[in-house]
Amino acid sequence: MLKLLSENIRANANTEASVEKLVWGADDPLRKLGLRRHPDLVMASDVVYGNDPSKWTNLIQTMRDLSGPNTLVLIANVQRYPIHHPLAETKFYTESTAAYFERSELPVSCLHPDFQRTGAGNCVIHVFRPKSRGDKRSRDTGEEKSDKKEKRKKEKKKEKKEKKEKKEKKEKKEKKEKKEKKEK
Repeated sequence: MLKLLSENIRANANTEASVEKLVWGADDPLRKLGLRRHPDLVMASDVVYGNDPSKWTNLIQTMRDLSGPNTLVLIANVQRYPIHHPLAETKFYTESTAAYFERSELPVSCLHPDFQRTGAGNCVIHVFRPKSRGDKRSRDTGEEKSDKKEKRKKEKKKEKKEKKEKKEKKEKKEKKEKKEKKEK
């Protein structure tokens, strides 16, 4: 597959284009791919199977790691089952990515005439853009939310401790001043 893609790049793309293998969930995918910045375009084809969200975690994390604010992610997929079928990949595209990406589908009319059909067996091209960090819907995972909650708890605890120490210091000072007054 990589060999065919490389040949296609040589025949049809500029000299800056390249084909690289990347395992979903790999640490620091930008570095692994030799990139100094987020790419403008990420393309994948037929990479989502079944309807088990736990299996998609690494793919979603890789999409997030590769995506900068201007990155466009295109994922082509053959629709193997009707949309509401229990084995359909629909959950990945519509639910699992929703916290991090805005999603749309390329209209069927944009596809080659041989592929302009709907239902099982058709080609769907999903278009993703990262949600901006200012988006009201959080980009944080449950784990990141938990970390933030824990951090806030620690900060509140620290503030409470500092307040208590300040109060004790003030009371100690007042006690000392009273004692000194009595001694005079």
